Amino acid sequence: MVRLYAISVFYKPDLSKAIEKKAAYELSSFGFFNRSSVREFMAFTSEVLAQRTSTGERRTVKEQEYRCHVYVRSDCLACVVIADSDYPPRVVFTLMSKVLEMFSSDFPQSSWSQKSSDLSYPPL
Repeated sequence: MVRLYAISVFYKPDLSKAIEKKAAYELSSFGFFNRSSVREFMAFTSEVLAQRTSTGERRTVKEQEYRCHVYVRSDCLACVVIADSDYPPRVVFTLMSKVLEMFSSDFPQSSWSQKSSDLSYPPL
């Protein structure tokens, strides 16, 4: 069984930072008491990957038994997906393109630079 654990959308206005806009996590396969630390690990890893990936670049990084996929579009909108190692990369990158397309149509570009307070986004 393939699993997708986290998907996050970031706005990366410059090389030094990435602003998390929306995120969703599926952590039911982890123990109840481990979920918060796993979520923190995934949020931190996602932010670092978004910061370190250049505009227009797609990459996959292996971290322990996970594969972290990141895609930064030319408009500085980025998506990070954390999945198990069996999840097909081609499917992940198609999913990320679709998520960024939906996000950019649901939220105007003028709102991307503002800090988001509500991390719930039903399409994720």
